[in-house]
Amino acid sequence: MTCDAPKVDHGFISNGYGAALISRDASVEWLSLPRFDSPPIFCSLLDDRLDCALRVRAAGTRPVGRRYIRGSLALETRLASDEGSIVVRDVMPRSEPALMRMIESEAPIEMVANPVFNYGLVNPAYEQRDDGATFTDPTSDQSLEIRIRWSTPPSSMGRGRWRLAPGSGHVTVLYSAERGYGLFSPKAAVYGTPGEALSSTIRYWRSELGMNRVDPPPWARRVYTASLEVLLGLMYSPSGALISSPTTSLPESVGEGRNWDYRFAWVRDSSVAAEALAAAGLIIDAREVLNFLFSVLDPSSKPFNYVLFSLDGSPPPPERELGWLSGFACSRPVRTGNAAALQLQLDIEGEFMAALDSYYRSTGDVEYLRGRWWAVESIARYALRSYLRPDAGIWEERGVSRHNTHSKVMTWYALHSASEMARDMGEFDEAERWAAGAARVREWIMENSWSDADGSFVSHPGSHDVDASLLVMPLYGFIDAADGKFLSTLRRIEEELVVDGLIYRYRRDFLGAARHPFALASTWMARVKLRLGDRRGAESYLRRLASCANDLGLLGEHVEAGTCEARGNYPHVFSHAGFVHAVAELARGITSRPSGARAAAP
Repeated sequence: MTCDAPKVDHGFISNGYGAALISRDASVEWLSLPRFDSPPIFCSLLDDRLDCALRVRAAGTRPVGRRYIRGSLALETRLASDEGSIVVRDVMPRSEPALMRMIESEAPIEMVANPVFNYGLVNPAYEQRDDGATFTDPTSDQSLEIRIRWSTPPSSMGRGRWRLAPGSGHVTVLYSAERGYGLFSPKAAVYGTPGEALSSTIRYWRSELGMNRVDPPPWARRVYTASLEVLLGLMYSPSGALISSPTTSLPESVGEGRNWDYRFAWVRDSSVAAEALAAAGLIIDAREVLNFLFSVLDPSSKPFNYVLFSLDGSPPPPERELGWLSGFACSRPVRTGNAAALQLQLDIEGEFMAALDSYYRSTGDVEYLRGRWWAVESIARYALRSYLRPDAGIWEERGVSRHNTHSKVMTWYALHSASEMARDMGEFDEAERWAAGAARVREWIMENSWSDADGSFVSHPGSHDVDASLLVMPLYGFIDAADGKFLSTLRRIEEELVVDGLIYRYRRDFLGAARHPFALASTWMARVKLRLGDRRGAESYLRRLASCANDLGLLGEHVEAGTCEARGNYPHVFSHAGFVHAVAELARGITSRPSGARAAAP
């Protein structure tokens, strides 16, 4: 076992049900089937002792390059070896719990498959086939089947190992809930060929990305396109749930305990993503995300009872630590579930309202809004009753409850936007009542979250610190970006939280010092700069963030200071949604107009 931290810059592919992460040497080191939140079948990222991956090897193998094929989430990896070149194309067909791998090789190669079940706790039973193998979970009968179609018959070298002569062919990796329904059963005829899967995947992405209405500048195009693909690729097709990341427990800081499970639909993250999709012109997809959020909204209590939900809208499972796994680069613990689900976070209804307002403004779909007016009423009523309560806030600090300025601003926004919508609906009494409530919340913020001693807004009353979430104040129309109080706050953020063009979300939290910059904060800052008329400043922050994306345009939640490497779960919705939104505003020349809001009266 080694505790050296490998570089997390994998390729990401998805079929709207599960996802895979593929390294530069064409190793599948993460594969979740049949769902994003299923225990990964290949998961060497969580424990290199298991070596649970799908690998292709040849003498002297070394990466040459990779690309997404014709703008799709089909990945081509090119390798060189001592005996010739190898090209691997990976795709996950949208209709099947499978990964299909097409290979062309001038060299003899060895293929190794070592899947696991239940996070490595169950050793699969193995059955060799003439052209592949079946790995079965003896506790449940679920199976992973591998079928190899090659120009010459594959030669078995033992459990999960095959030698392939120079030539071409394909490998199908299929998950089955019951082994009797897999590749080696009479049902196998329903499964398509890799060529069909690749063609349909390219058509799907051409159709989706064809809805984009933003022309990004050349320096942003690679990351912008990849960001749209990440947002769509992390949407669970059956429900519209948009997960925050396909992975769990990739550490925010190597060797520490900042390891969380992000394979859930956060209300906040999903709302930010829906805003970004609407800004890009992908209205149907934005509505799918909103529809999922409406489906989990409960008007009988706090509108969003949980901070995050499972893919089918059910309550999330309890948080567990998997003590038998060593973690990424020995970064224990590996966690499943996320205890943040039970926190009181008062900002999330505001973010949802911003997403709804973005969709409404983009479409003028009055009937959509009218049919869901019960939800707007529920959110506004709750905001009126709850704004004086402390909460855990956007940073989800555990065991900490306080009057977070960001939460108050988003509560204000929930009431302000509800009031504006009510006027459009002809609900003038509600509009006045909610506007009055928004004014009370605004007054509380100005009296309590502004610090004369510090000359700025602060993270929470009584604090002397600023945090990056204060950047959203002008983005949601709470204050003009050119207001002196915000400018002095902005100055502090740039002086205290910006390092080498990247932005820390804060300096310390309940676990100690913040280690690495937070990607989303760079996109907030860029949007603030646009509102100040500083296009050059906005471009500078976005260019710096884009320089930290990998060659495929992918970002993690955090960026490691100094090396620019991705840290935290990867790829991450926040980072990519923020980039899409900021580039959309940059391309459209947004200046003072707030996004997702109509400006409030001063």
